[in-house]
Amino acid sequence: MKFKVGCKTDTGKKKSNNEDSYYFDEKLGLFGVADGMGGHAGGEVASRLAAETIVKRVEGAGDKLDKVDDIPAFISNIISIASDVIKQEALNNPELRGMGTTLVQALCAGGKVFVTNIGDARCYKLSADGEFSLVSHDQSQIQEYVDDGLITEEQAKVHPMRHVITQAVGYSENLKPRTVEFEYRTGDYYLLCSDGLNDEFKNDGEIKNIMAGALAESGGDLDAVCQKLVDTALDLGGRDNVTVIIFRILE
Repeated sequence: MKFKVGCKTDTGKKKSNNEDSYYFDEKLGLFGVADGMGGHAGGEVASRLAAETIVKRVEGAGDKLDKVDDIPAFISNIISIASDVIKQEALNNPELRGMGTTLVQALCAGGKVFVTNIGDARCYKLSADGEFSLVSHDQSQIQEYVDDGLITEEQAKVHPMRHVITQAVGYSENLKPRTVEFEYRTGDYYLLCSDGLNDEFKNDGEIKNIMAGALAESGGDLDAVCQKLVDTALDLGGRDNVTVIIFRILE
């Protein structure tokens, strides 16, 4: 496996600290963004613990990962372990109680790309043939309204409950990670982000246009593309922390 990767994070214009964490290891084929919640200290701690625990567990699997029969179950298990680590830290430190984190990650193994999310952190895919799509599915109250046909995607963007999530690592009792898999294809891009990015855009088409334009202007410099996306989110309001990872499959 070979990848090209870029990443940028920013506190945003309205917050004093950055509760997002990100992680990637090209040798492991692992990329992820965690968006913490739970107050000034809690969110930072929760997202950091999730990132550290997941990387450690995937590293521990080593060469055996490609021999795992059920990768989604493996992913669900390590996220559950991360959730327990966060809960234990909150029990040990009362000031951290109530903390948790959303999560989106991609794990490349066994000729597949496994995209997993908890909460409303997102993953988009720009395929080698130019098709752009949202491949994660928000675990949020507002997404349930959309799924049930109660409101439209446009209404969801401005709904007062748009930030109410239904799942969070370290907080929810019955975690249900959603994992989808894709063929491992040379030339495909994956964009992982905290909701501080997509919340500032009117629709996903705008994200595609900025990404495609930045790819052309930068000659494929993924750090520059991530920076352009973050800068645009800041220009549009920057109401939250913004974190973006983009990786491209080279071979």
